[in-house]
Amino acid sequence: MEKDPFLIKQEATDISDPSIDSFSSEIDGDIVIADSYRKQVNIGWKNKKSLQLLAVLGMLLFGSLFAKLYYLQVVRGAEYYGTAEGNRIRSLSIIPPRGVIIDSNGKKLAYNVPDFALVVIPADLPHDQEAEDAIFSSIAELIGISHFDLIESFSNIERTSENAIEIARGITQEQAVVIASSIQEWQGISLVPVEKRTYQITDPLSHILGYTGKISTDDYEILDKDDYELFEHVGKIGLEKVYQDQLRGVLGELRIEVDSNGIFSRKLTQTEPVMGDNMYLHLNSELQMFIWQELEKMIIERESPGGSVIVMDPETGAIKALVSYPGFDNGKFSRGIDSKAYQSLLKDERKPLFNRSIAGEYPSGSTIKLVVGSAALEEGIITPYTTISSTGGISVNQYWYPDWKYGGHGRTDIEHALAESVNTFFYAIGGGYESIEGLGVSRISDYGVKFGLNTKTGIDLPSESMGFLPSKDWKLQKKGERWYLGDTYHLAIGQGDISVTPIQVANFTSVIANGGTLYSPRIVDKIGRNYDDAEIIKPIVLSKQVVDPNTIRTIQQGLRSVVTYGTARSLSVLPVDIAGKTGTAQFSSTKEPHAWFTAYAPYNNPEIVVTVLVEEGEGGDISATPIAKKIFEWYFSKI
Repeated sequence: MEKDPFLIKQEATDISDPSIDSFSSEIDGDIVIADSYRKQVNIGWKNKKSLQLLAVLGMLLFGSLFAKLYYLQVVRGAEYYGTAEGNRIRSLSIIPPRGVIIDSNGKKLAYNVPDFALVVIPADLPHDQEAEDAIFSSIAELIGISHFDLIESFSNIERTSENAIEIARGITQEQAVVIASSIQEWQGISLVPVEKRTYQITDPLSHILGYTGKISTDDYEILDKDDYELFEHVGKIGLEKVYQDQLRGVLGELRIEVDSNGIFSRKLTQTEPVMGDNMYLHLNSELQMFIWQELEKMIIERESPGGSVIVMDPETGAIKALVSYPGFDNGKFSRGIDSKAYQSLLKDERKPLFNRSIAGEYPSGSTIKLVVGSAALEEGIITPYTTISSTGGISVNQYWYPDWKYGGHGRTDIEHALAESVNTFFYAIGGGYESIEGLGVSRISDYGVKFGLNTKTGIDLPSESMGFLPSKDWKLQKKGERWYLGDTYHLAIGQGDISVTPIQVANFTSVIANGGTLYSPRIVDKIGRNYDDAEIIKPIVLSKQVVDPNTIRTIQQGLRSVVTYGTARSLSVLPVDIAGKTGTAQFSSTKEPHAWFTAYAPYNNPEIVVTVLVEEGEGGDISATPIAKKIFEWYFSKI
């Protein structure tokens, strides 16, 4: 029998991490024995005093605390029935260790460490209210929370319930020693060993990993009540939520006999829990950290509210990095965040809880020109050789639709129009002008949908937004106005009512980069007990050939020209050939526009797509392109 992972000897400096390989626990006499065949996680105890406290705690807990019924890692509300001489049999669930989340380089990002929790079984509380109040007052004073908050955690549970309900977690060593010595006097209360979810990297990965938390009444209603315990912690957001079933594992069961006072008599049968599956990501946490730092620098410099950066493999949809800034400390949520800290996050104007990469909706700016240009070629509005004169803008009746460059760009074809982001060209092919027919709003929207707009990409994260493509009917119903030619002009250059998410922009850039295939982005690579035997999550193809290969090649040439002589020529000095598109998205008359840049490299054999958004960053070439440049430099020097 291996050593108990929760029992810490006086000279020990390591605690077993029960999140690796296998875990089991069984009753032996009047204590719980937990078998562990796992690697060790050094948590660096500060001094000998702490070790001595833990040694005392271990003796107290395993010598007296677990002489009570509620000594298991997990307690389930028992089924009671009478047996001979007043003895009873209880069936208790054993919650399995949660699977570990691991990055593409084998680094553990989310794992488990031993912890303790206080639980209450309402049915076993004293029937005398004064006695019950005395217990909770003692506990509240000891662990430093209010009496009200303590009982509020199970206020909606019937007092006849035999389910174990967590009332506090993260009990300190010193507190646990006191609790262990008092537990026999606290009827219906138990201190149980559990596992605390720990995150190696917090803010930069908070929107991806998410966090676990105490199961709520709402969670319990949604989940399978017959298979979940009110004692459990479940994924609340991020990958922890999406892959809750796989990470959780399978409950074990212990059947024991207790006497009429609820004291353990003997073990009957035990079914071991099955540890949750480990999760292996496409994500490179080193790249994620580098991007976080570079984006943070730019946001501070530009006094921007926030931003997003996505790096993905255009050939598979695999996400190598997904940064939403600012983030938050997801470890605080997993440990149990207090209401004051939570309210502070909610009131923060920068919206740190908001995942900008998948839920932020912004005007696309000129990044939409990839889609509009493709549509015009597909529909025969233009050929690769069609030229349109740009003299600084278009005049229609009394309205003037300007180009960004005073005096215009001269005669331009699609390649030149993409390279220098010529608004006049896209006004014409979008809404029509002189001899150019124009696509019109319906066809622009149709191709937007083909490229993955106006719908969710299906990325394996919760709370993704759809973005929005306006239509004639929508404007009439929403605003009570008809659709004008100027609306189409604005749509063709990514202004007006159109909105996209950064993940959508990265995804339609990938369509151009890979030759026409639209994928559903994926963060998770494999799921299983170990990497070699884990199940591979196959790429999901949403559309095999969005547009004709000849159309793709023409757009690719235009995006390459953006870097060789166009709006992103600062990237031309890099040793790798890059193709991309800048974007400047106006959204307010009083604030700077959002800055976009989306690109891929190498040009002839793309490995990555990089999409950058800096809120209120002024211009794509000013704040978004410099970040992308550093990412390309880092990636192709490291990988």
